[in-house]
Order: sequence, then structure tokens, then C-alpha cells
Amino acid sequence: MILEGGYKRYNFISFLRAFSITTIVLMHLIQSHIPNVPTWLYKGASLGGTGVHAFFFCSGFGLFLSYKNKRTTFFQFVSKRFWKIYIPYIIVILILYFIPYIEVDGNRLSALLSHVFLYKMFVPEYYSSFGVFWFISTIIQFYLVFIPLCKIKEKIGNKAFCIVSVLISVIWWIVTGFSGLAEERVIGSFFFQYLWEFALGMLMADYLLRGKKIKINNWVLLVVAVLGIAIEGVLASSNTVLGRVFNDIPALFGYGALALLLYQISFIYKVLYRLESISYEWYLVHGLVFVSLSELSTALDLGLNKYVVAIVLFVVSIVTAYGYHSLIRFVRNMYGNKKKKKE
Repeated sequence: MILEGGYKRYNFISFLRAFSITTIVLMHLIQSHIPNVPTWLYKGASLGGTGVHAFFFCSGFGLFLSYKNKRTTFFQFVSKRFWKIYIPYIIVILILYFIPYIEVDGNRLSALLSHVFLYKMFVPEYYSSFGVFWFISTIIQFYLVFIPLCKIKEKIGNKAFCIVSVLISVIWWIVTGFSGLAEERVIGSFFFQYLWEFALGMLMADYLLRGKKIKINNWVLLVVAVLGIAIEGVLASSNTVLGRVFNDIPALFGYGALALLLYQISFIYKVLYRLESISYEWYLVHGLVFVSLSELSTALDLGLNKYVVAIVLFVVSIVTAYGYHSLIRFVRNMYGNKKKKKE
């Protein structure tokens, strides 16, 4: 396949973003909401967690693409992300706060405030409160350092930027891995952990923006996918610190190669491409939908097949995400129109 540069939007990045969120959602569904799944399916679903690596890569790519098309200041950039990322996230957190069957370790109000004021990314007790939102903390950290990263990249050049980014991540892996600190989520999910793939996304965007092409043989993609996923599995399940520390590298390349192969299958591309526009909202609401409908199913005792229930959960989560996306877009457009009238 050929990835051609010079565009303002890249379909393969949109597909990769949608693919990563889909596999993450499926992992949470299979491992947490389908009882007594076969071991092979439970372990296979773990591949979905690798989607976070692809998403950080896509974030670096997309943000740098946007930055080059329209330069913004730090405060302009953060303000835009506040309305696009923070507000939809906090609305969901507020809903979860008032739902009694959503369990939270520690003080419930303190957990809520840790999300509202974003200090939960530094407090282990609240890091994963109200669901699987650790990912949001890491993304927000990248938002805070993105403009400085762009300035550093421009000053030292692409090669030095690549080397420095990789070195920072590798040193972070080694120090936290061998000290045992990586087991603490606030440390293991700090943005240094994923800086190398975020920077790689920025560098690829820069390369393609200059009108360059990337040619990749499908047989090469197949080999990289098989080897990458296999090595990731072996390293992740190993009892050695070294294995767990360095599994991010084969994870990203194996998962990314698999995604690029699937990207070339028309049906899969069309389905996932449609999901890209709601991928963030889907990530935000899927846990709420899964828990709520699972509680309802248990209370009603309908006796449905567990896989039928799983399909219903999956479909309803998508429909809910579309609804939430439409609501957020409506409010944002209404606010934008009022702002224009005042001006």
C-alpha cells in the first residue's frame, strides 16, 4: 500500500483512530461484561488494549497536522481542547457520580473533584475512579506539552527530536520498570511512557505534509503484524521486568500493521470510518452503557444468551455515542453562533 502526502486529512489515520477505540471497547466488553468467556477469547481480547498506543500515535499525527495547517498559541490550543475534550468528559463523570451502582473507592465527592480539577492524574486512589478514564489524563498531559513539543521540534530538527523523544521514553521505562514504580498507574501512564509514539505521529505527519510517500509491501505488513503481536504477547506475559518494560514497541508496530492490512478491506474500512467521528464520545459512554444495561439485564433476569446480551450492549453503546456526539455538537454550534452575534 502507498501512503501519499500533501493532504489536509488522512483517511488511514481516521481509520486507525476508529479501529483503536473499537478494539478497546471490545476488550472491556469481553473481559468485564461477558461471564465465563473461553480463555482464548479473554486473552485475545487483551490485544484491544494495544489500541491506546495507536491512539497516541494518531493524536500526535492529527494535532501536528492541525498545528501546521493553522498555527495557534498555547492558550488558543488549550482553550479549543477544553471545549472539545474536557466538557464532554466532565458531563459523563457528573452522570456517573449520581448513579449509585457505579462503585468508587474512597470518598465519592473527592473522586468527583479529582476529575473536575484534573488532579486525579496524580492521585492513585482516584486515577481509575468512575471507570476506565486513565487514558484521558494522559491525553490531557500531552495537550499541555504539545505546543512546547512543536517549538522544540522546530528548534532541534526532526532527527534530534526523534532521538530525544525515544530516549526519554526508554529511560522512563527502565527506571520505572526496574524500580517497580511502573505498577502504579499514575507512573505507568505518565506521558513520558508514550512520548515516543506521540512524537512518531508528529514526525510522520511532518514527512507526509512535505508531499512525500510511504510505500509498504503488504507481505511486510503481514510479517510485522504477526511478529509484533506475537512478541508483544510473549513479553507482556513474561515474568521478567525487561519483557514488560519493552513490550510497547512490538505492540505499536504489530497492532499498526494489522490495522493497515484491515484498512485495505473495503467493508471494514467503510464501517470503521463511519465510527471515527464518534470515537471519543464512544470511549466516554461505553462503560456507562455496559454497566447500566448489565444491571438491568440481571434485575429483569431475562435469561438471554450471554453473547446476545453482549451484542445488544455493543450496539446500544454505539447508538448512545452517536446521540451524545450530536448533543455536544448542537450545544457547541449554538454557543459558537451566540459568540459570533456578540462579536
